[in-house]
Amino acid sequence: MKYIHRGLLSSVLAAALLTPGVPACAAPPATLSITIGSALLCQDQLNSKYFYDYLFIAFGKPYKAERGAYWFSTSRDRRSGSNIWGLQVSDILVNDSNSPADFIGAVFNATPQALADAITHNTGFRFNVANTTQKYALLQSQTGSVIAYAGTQAKIYCAKSKYLVPSLPN
Repeated sequence: MKYIHRGLLSSVLAAALLTPGVPACAAPPATLSITIGSALLCQDQLNSKYFYDYLFIAFGKPYKAERGAYWFSTSRDRRSGSNIWGLQVSDILVNDSNSPADFIGAVFNATPQALADAITHNTGFRFNVANTTQKYALLQSQTGSVIAYAGTQAKIYCAKSKYLVPSLPN
C-alpha cells in the first residue's frame, strides 16, 4: 500500500513539475492528517525526500530554509492553516540533507498541553512530562515524539538519527 501511495505521489509530482504555471494544490490533501500526523507521532519511517515532495505538492515551495529544515506554510497568511487532530497547524517542517537526523515537525496554534490533549482524544497516544523541574518542560510519547513550546505556540516533532543502524541478531 505504501509503495502504491509513493508511486502515485511521484507521478503527481512529476506532472506538477513538468506542467509550467500550475500552482500547488489550493487545499491541503485529504491524507494530511494521516500522513503527517502518523509521522509526527513517530509511527512511520522518516524519509525527508518523501515528505518534502508531499509538502511541495500540497503547499508549494517552502517559505524558508533555515537551521537544517525546509519550512512549509499551510496557508498563505500562516494564521488560518490546516487542521490535524482538530487543531490548526500553521507550519510543517522537514529536514534538509545537511541535518544529522531525519525529522518532521509542525507548529500548532495551541499550547503544548492543548496539543497533547487533542492527540490523546483523537488517537489515544499519551504524552508525559519529560522533566517536571523545568518551567517549560517537554512532553514526550512512548514512540519518541516530542511536544515543546515554540514561543506562544506548540511544536511537535519526530526525529531519528541518520547514523543509527539497528543491530542484526547473531
